[in-house]
Amino acid sequence: MSAIPSATDFTSLAIASECRSGSAGGQTAIRAQDRWYSYGPDACEATTDTGVTRGYEEEETMRPSKIRSKMNAGEKAYGFGITVPSESLIDMAGYIGFDFAHLDAEHGVFDYGDIERMCRAADLHGMTCTARVPNIDNSTLLRFFDRGIMGVLAPHISNRDEAEQVAKACRYAPEGDRSFGTGRGRDYGLDKPPAEYMADFNREVTVGIQIETSEGVQKIDELLEVDGIDYFTFGPADLAQSLGYPGDPGHSDVQAAMESVRNRVRDAGRLMQEDIMDSMNLVMWMPPLLKKWLEDARAAG
Repeated sequence: MSAIPSATDFTSLAIASECRSGSAGGQTAIRAQDRWYSYGPDACEATTDTGVTRGYEEEETMRPSKIRSKMNAGEKAYGFGITVPSESLIDMAGYIGFDFAHLDAEHGVFDYGDIERMCRAADLHGMTCTARVPNIDNSTLLRFFDRGIMGVLAPHISNRDEAEQVAKACRYAPEGDRSFGTGRGRDYGLDKPPAEYMADFNREVTVGIQIETSEGVQKIDELLEVDGIDYFTFGPADLAQSLGYPGDPGHSDVQAAMESVRNRVRDAGRLMQEDIMDSMNLVMWMPPLLKKWLEDARAAG
């Protein structure tokens, strides 16, 4: 285990940027720059303008998932979604107070270097970084996690085999078969023994699947039998195409199919994405605002 910052260490780093009371085991999570640390239960009261007072039992922790903590508390997490790489936008969202940043790497233009930079920017604010992945290959998923991603949304999942592949690739043994490596996602192996880190990651990561085909609707019951899937959601536009209504996700048949899935999921005691999180998508939100501003500006002369 690497050295734990003392009060003077926090002073040199800058003050602790966030302090969470009542975390697991009666500990308190305190964040300074790009690391989380665990102190005694009263540590928040001892956090001052110069850092954290000495004298508490100290143990480093891996980055927690705000989505997971909100789920466990029965609350919603609120996120900021982008399709283009921008550390500045992630940084801005962190200052505003979003719980998570979501990177659309299926339709977006991210490479693995971009993913790592987005995760680093999110970590500066204790903001969880998640991604919609372009495919469900094990090699793709592990590279996202190794960069620092703490949750994935897998698109186009239609049957048990695909759902099981995702679930296993997203967690280490005994729950899955994710390959183990040393990278930024596990703080370069500096903070925890491998077995401890692997158990922590399995507990914190969130995994969602996206139903976008008629097959997925028909096979929802077998999808619900797969362990390790935290939530379900749709790709309405692609689902509409699959059901024979291209460009019309509002069609009554498409809406009825989605409602039937929601009912099956909730009847099984499972969660829809809309039950646990909400996010705004910049690429959908910004263009209409820019268009309206330009129209109004031109009209005003």
